[in-house]
Amino acid sequence: MNGGRSKRLREKSVFKIVGIVLLMVLVGLMFTIVDRLPVIGNPDSAPNRHVSDYYIEEGPELTHSPNLVTGVLADFRGFDTLLETTVMFLAGVSVAMILSNRLKRHWDAGIFRKDENFGGFEVKVIMPILIPVIIVYAFYVLMHGEVSLGGGFQAGALLAMAFMLYIMFADLGKNKFRITQHFSVCVAACGVFIYFLTGFLCMINGGRFLEYEALPFSAEHGAELHATGILMIETGVTIGVMATIITILEAVVERNSLNGRS
Repeated sequence: MNGGRSKRLREKSVFKIVGIVLLMVLVGLMFTIVDRLPVIGNPDSAPNRHVSDYYIEEGPELTHSPNLVTGVLADFRGFDTLLETTVMFLAGVSVAMILSNRLKRHWDAGIFRKDENFGGFEVKVIMPILIPVIIVYAFYVLMHGEVSLGGGFQAGALLAMAFMLYIMFADLGKNKFRITQHFSVCVAACGVFIYFLTGFLCMINGGRFLEYEALPFSAEHGAELHATGILMIETGVTIGVMATIITILEAVVERNSLNGRS
């Protein structure tokens, strides 16, 4: 028995040494790469000399979007935005996994104790009015993201905020509207899937990934297809951001509540 224990200790020591060596190598590579990157704000760097000017001069015509920011994020950097949405989804999943309780307990409205809710009469009067306004504004931001300020990330954050306000004052014990972290993770995955599906539909119809003019929809002009494609990916981003924030919220609340009841 002592021999087996000694062996396990030696294996742990080896893993620690290997981990420390890998960490030192990664830190060294990081410093090496940072030294080769252009200085922030350098007017002679490639982005400032070529890329930015190209976006500004050619962006409106190539992307058919009057909003330059949306055109860059959804067209020139569309694949990068997909990865950002995916990373945020994975962050939510990671938080849910780290904070998940191993006890065999299931979600129920009891984890929101009455004394944990806030507010008096004025809050219970204002919140039912404020929350629908936030939701409507979120959809306004989503639908107008192509032509004005706004977009999927902002709309998703607004919808998540509306949900947070709801669970902070609502009596969930009497309300049937409940979202578990498992359900919110699935919804966040659907948001990422909608984004990927938009690019895949373009490829099926003979175009390149996220080449919105190749979407298999009927339209008189390519600009209309482009607007449709941007709306589709922004919808995916909205769903992904909203559900990821809710996932993190539910994971924290459920873990704290279950620990308090253990």
